[in-house]
Amino acid sequence: MGQPPSLGQLSTAPVFNTKAVSRETGVPPDTFRAWERRYGVPRPQRTAGGHRLYSERDMAIIRWLRERTDEGVNISHAVMLLSNTLDEVAIEPEHNSESRAIDNLIEEFIQSLTEFDMLRAERLLSESFSLYPFEQVLLDLIQPAMIEVGERWHRGEINVAVEHFATQFVRRKLAGLMNVFEGSSHRSTIVVGCAPSELHDLGMLMASLFLVRRGWHVVYLGPQVPIVDLLETIKQVRPQLICLSASTMETATELAMVGRALHEAAPEVLFGYGGRAYNLNPEICPTMPGTFLGRDARELVDAVGNLLTRTPGVAAE
Repeated sequence: MGQPPSLGQLSTAPVFNTKAVSRETGVPPDTFRAWERRYGVPRPQRTAGGHRLYSERDMAIIRWLRERTDEGVNISHAVMLLSNTLDEVAIEPEHNSESRAIDNLIEEFIQSLTEFDMLRAERLLSESFSLYPFEQVLLDLIQPAMIEVGERWHRGEINVAVEHFATQFVRRKLAGLMNVFEGSSHRSTIVVGCAPSELHDLGMLMASLFLVRRGWHVVYLGPQVPIVDLLETIKQVRPQLICLSASTMETATELAMVGRALHEAAPEVLFGYGGRAYNLNPEICPTMPGTFLGRDARELVDAVGNLLTRTPGVAAE
């Protein structure tokens, strides 16, 4: 990890506007403004008209924080390291009225989706990723927001077009993130998908993203995976594990049949399952073949790691 920048020789004169700072540091303005609101760094001065002006010292801090987050360091941890190791400055997070609680971000994100405001939704996600750990944004913002969108559709508060827009927006974002992280895969191959009649796949897409970030090679099949096609895929890619989901009792019944078919056709391949159906009806888990992988993507990743680590002949490194 890079050492914190030496700030003593850098000018504190406020001469650079937001556009110049973004161009020189490679950090989007929304991101370093979010850092400023939540953590108190950088600390620009304001013109008479209220515009931010940054110094060389501010830019050095922004650049160093960007380098740490590029390395995978959480932004709050990077700010703490900066504060703990610099003699020149003590950085204290500023918890003011501008700080963005994740609950507020959820509501604003839902509003942007229900109003078909893609640009605002993009800005809110960008801000969220700059303020909170990556996986927290997925589990504590995107997931509850999409659950609420679904509930509003069931209650008749929004129409199907709104629900589809929100779902497709999130699906595109998650798929794009999958492409970013996939190149680092170096562990076992895992096939991920849904029961043959299961339409809801965002949970498994999110789980796939968690797995890819941890180094697993994921073959993502999406919703409504026919058993015949699943068996053909197994022959072709030779995975160590199949992870499938079901959100209703009907699709959970399907998944039980899929699990038994997998055991007969490919007994060497491990089978894991999860989804809303099992979270709401845990009593059906003992009737299922395979291994229950947990209530959310974070639990699934841990369960997968434990399952493959203790399985003879499977490389978990």
